[in-house]
Amino acid sequence: MGGRVAEGRTCESQSNKFKGTCVSQTNCGSVCQTEGFQGGNCRGLRRRCFCTRPC
Repeated sequence: MGGRVAEGRTCESQSNKFKGTCVSQTNCGSVCQTEGFQGGNCRGLRRRCFCTRPC
């Protein structure tokens, strides 16, 4: 999946390593940091972990 640009010049893409339903922003952020991102957020109806970084 490719990244996309959101407002505030932050790029995000779905985590490749996060498994299961995303219920903890902290866990999502930690997994995203291991992927080289700045942090992450749980989003969407299916509660997926999306990693964020400055564009």
